[in-house]
This record gives sequence, structure tokens and C-alpha cells, in this order.
Amino acid sequence: MANTVRLGIIGLGRLGYEHASNIHYLIRGAELHGVCSVDVEELIRAEREFTPSLLTRDYHEMLNASELDGIVIATNSQTHCRIICDAVKAGVRHIFTEKPIGMSMDEIDEIARTVEGSPETILQVGYNHRFDADLMAAKAQVDAGSIGDIVLVRIESRDQAGIEEFIVKFAPTSGGFIADMMTHDYDTARWFTGSEADTIFGVGGVFAYEGLKACNDMDNTAILMQFKNGVMVVITASRNSAYGYHAPMEVFGTKGAISIGTHSYAGRNAYMSSEGITRKCASWFFEYWRDTYRAEVEDFVRCIREHDQPKVGLEDGYKAIQWAIKANEAVKHKKVVTL
Repeated sequence: MANTVRLGIIGLGRLGYEHASNIHYLIRGAELHGVCSVDVEELIRAEREFTPSLLTRDYHEMLNASELDGIVIATNSQTHCRIICDAVKAGVRHIFTEKPIGMSMDEIDEIARTVEGSPETILQVGYNHRFDADLMAAKAQVDAGSIGDIVLVRIESRDQAGIEEFIVKFAPTSGGFIADMMTHDYDTARWFTGSEADTIFGVGGVFAYEGLKACNDMDNTAILMQFKNGVMVVITASRNSAYGYHAPMEVFGTKGAISIGTHSYAGRNAYMSSEGITRKCASWFFEYWRDTYRAEVEDFVRCIREHDQPKVGLEDGYKAIQWAIKANEAVKHKKVVTL
């Protein structure tokens, strides 16, 4: 392999463009060699800004480009399964894919068979929260026993309000609210506890974005679980936080607790007046998690160089969707289900 890791990206939507920019500008030792999008305007923008060697509307051309060391899949969720499987069959050995890896049990089973049938393939899944510096520091404290045995994990994710038009348009191809948004938090809970859900109960519905009813999706959900090791886990999520993006988390143990991101602060400034003290909130999830998008692709590059396995791989992507399917059943039928 050359000193520079040559990557190709498939999909140039908002997250795909973020990955492309990070590879081009920020990730040392990586080159954005190829870009692929079905949108001509996106390709024109990418050609002007990144000047890639390979520019195409057909992702198969990207998969068959032997000069590439790895590919990044950032297309819409309903295409992930097909592109992952086609990439493995084309001989691509290093694949980074955004979550969710699939939309159904049939899809994730197909991915598992395909990837496991190619032992040399390294598949990394984009659960970027595992690369957050504060979460990693908290996990190290948990592993060191500083809070004793974990009793309860509570995770909240609240998207900023005011994006109803985008959310309603995005929902039919997203895999659903739980798979798209809440599997991030389920993956975090699995990471912290070293276990996974046993029983699941949840409630949810449409509270703000009426257009979601047409595609049988939700904008607010709360899920209560007991994990196989006995830990209680509560995950809540919202698409319409009036004050901005917010992602607090708490790990409560027998000897203490760790609180992460209790307040949604965008910066260090506090503004004081006769009306009190105010601070600006994070405006959206890109702002809150920006460093993690760079870190996860940096680690993908490291795995390519060192022939190492990623922090978040096939099993993690599989378990997240397996859980999401059961969690959807629990929420929509208001019953306890067993994973």
C-alpha cells in the first residue's frame, strides 16, 4: 500500500459531504481519490472543491477501481445493504458504511452472510458516538470501577426543532425513527454495559410533525429495557427540541454516577442581564458531534494501514438493527418484547 490511503466516497448528502471534506482537508495520510453521486450538482460541487481523480454517477465504477484502498458509503439507508454486498463481491477489502446497515432482518442477514464469507473484509459501521472524547473518558472510568456496578444507563437524544419539512421527506428512506436515530444510543448502551437488551417496552408517537403519520413513523419515543446482565436502560429521543440539539447521558452505579452533557451548551460564554443568565444551545447534531465524524474515519484509515479490526463492526451494526426491529414492535404495539 502507498503511504497515502486512497478513499472513495459514495453519496454526497449532508453527512457524505462532511466525510468528504474531512478526508480531503483534515485526515492526515488520506486522499479523497474518488467521489460518486447520482446528483449531478453534487458531483460538480465535489469536482470544483476536491478535484478527485475519479468522478462517477455509477457506484460500481467506484467498487471496481483497483487503485482505491477503501470506500465510504454515505448514501440513503435503503441502499446500504445492496452497496455493502456489491462491494464485498467486487473484492473491496475495506468498507466504511453509515448506519443503519440494513432495513430488515433479511437485509442484515444477507450482509452478515456476505461479509462473513469474505474473511479479509473489514467493515466499519458509522456509530460515531463511540469516538466522542467525553464518552470515551466516561467509559474508561466505568471500566476502572469508579462508580461500582452499573445499575442504570439513561440516554436522551433531541434533534433541534424547525426541520419538519426535511424530516418528513427523509423518513420513508431512513429506516424509521428508531433505526435511524435511536440505534446510536442503543449502541452506546451496549458499549457501556458490555451486554444487550433482554426485555424491551416503549411508547411513542407523532407529537409535532403531522406529516410523519403518513409513513407510520414517530417524532418522540421513550424505551425502557432490562439488559441481559440486569442493568436497566432508558433511551428517549425527540425530533423537535425547541431549544436546540441536546444529548445528555447518565450512568448510575452502586458507588457513584457519571453525568455527560447535562446542558446543551454551544460555547463557554454566559450572558448576564437583569433577566438572568443565558447561554446558547447547540444548534444541531453536526455541531455537537462534529469531531467524532473526523475521528471515526481517521480510525478507518488506521485500520486499513494496520490491518486492524474497527471499534464498531459487523456485529455491532447487526445487533443495532435486530434491536430496532424489536423496539419498533414494542413501541407500536405497546407491549413488552424479548430480544
